[in-house]
This record gives sequence, structure tokens and C-alpha cells, in this order.
Amino acid sequence: MKRMILLLMVFGLAGCDYGGIMPETYDGEAFVKDEAAISAYAEDNLLVADDIAARFPFVESSEIPGTVESDRGEQLILEPGTYVTGEDLDPGRYTGMMMDAVGVVIIEDSSGIRILEVSVGVPTPDVTFELKPGYNMIFKSRDSVLELSTVENDMMEPQETGSLMIPAGTHTAGTHIEPGNYLLASESLPLLSASGEHRIYWNVSGKYRDFDPTEGPGPEDTVGVEINAGDTIVSDYYIELFQQ
Repeated sequence: MKRMILLLMVFGLAGCDYGGIMPETYDGEAFVKDEAAISAYAEDNLLVADDIAARFPFVESSEIPGTVESDRGEQLILEPGTYVTGEDLDPGRYTGMMMDAVGVVIIEDSSGIRILEVSVGVPTPDVTFELKPGYNMIFKSRDSVLELSTVENDMMEPQETGSLMIPAGTHTAGTHIEPGNYLLASESLPLLSASGEHRIYWNVSGKYRDFDPTEGPGPEDTVGVEINAGDTIVSDYYIELFQQ
């Protein structure tokens, strides 16, 4: 019996050719450097790749730029489900909140392109976003509801240290955040310009850190970013910026 097993193993390996048991995946062609991508990251800390939409699907949407009129006041309690703007919800700017439970808020544009997917709860208790006509808001949770309220298009103000905490969601420069040059202390800053071009800034040292409240982060913890009027930040987590 042992001899039979040994023979089967030998014949099985022989049938695998020189590649062994694992299939051959490398085609022997030399790797080609993407000089444009290397330069964009080295000079401006920008991610450039053909498959960028796999991580940031919002880059394929042409509907994100621009804001809608919104007033503060309306408060809703939503069960899990899909809500269509213009039918189930009015267009406007909203904040969704969950404090003691966990859920997911997904925003799709009118073409079905996923703009946001935010895990709401701990450690991200809220998300703020625009709902334009035809957008879908999908809320998923096993055992809880979403507290949804309309908010105005207010300008965010930095703290005394210069720190500006950007909530998860969509935020437009010139309406919700002042355009200008900032230091990015978080991992990434995804932007979509008014013309539909995306810029993804990346900070390899950027995580949630405890900075000196009087000084902020050191230069080794941040990268410089430029936010132009009309740029929209699209993020699934909190982003911390510092004014320069």
C-alpha cells in the first residue's frame, strides 16, 4: 500500500512539469516601470494606477461635483433598506448617525456607481453626504436603525491648533471646507475636481496618532496637499488636515 501511494505521488509530480504543483503565473516578460505613476507619487504623493477605481469607485462618477440646497431640521429614523432620493427622501445634505450599534451606509449615484460605503458605529459614529435626485441611499444593519437628519451647507472651522477634522462622507471645497494648502495627517485624501478628474493623495505615515495638542504633527507625519475650489472630498473615514 505504501509503495502504491509513493508511485502515485511520483507520477503526480511528474505530471506537473517543471512548474511543480503550483501553476506557473510569471510569463517571463520583464517588469516595466510606470514612470508617470512613480513621478506622481515621488513629487506630489499622488496615487496613479489603471485600477484605482477598485479601491476608490467614486472616481467613475460624473455626478459628485456640486452641492444641493439644504436646510437644517428634518430628523428621520430609518429601518434597514434602500431609499431613493426624490421618492423616499428629499434632495439635500444629510448626517447619518449610529452610537450604540453597527451598520453600513452606502450611497450610489443615479447611474448606480457606488460613491460611498461607510461602516457607521464604532469608531465612525456618523457620516455626512449629499443626496441628489436619483441617488440611492442603502442602509444595512442586523438589529438597529439609522438616525438621519438634514444639515445646512456650513463651512467647517479649524481648531486653535489648525487641525481640521473632516467627517466621513462628501465635502466640497468652497462650500464645506476652505480651499487652500494643507498638511494631511491621515492615510489618504481622495478628491474629485469640478471637472471630474480625481486626485488621491497618500501619506504612508498617516494613521490616527496622538499629536501634541499645542503643536500638531511633525513634518515626518504629514504630506502637503492642495485643495482647489470645487474639489469634493470623498472619504469612508475621518480625515485630519492641518492648515499651512
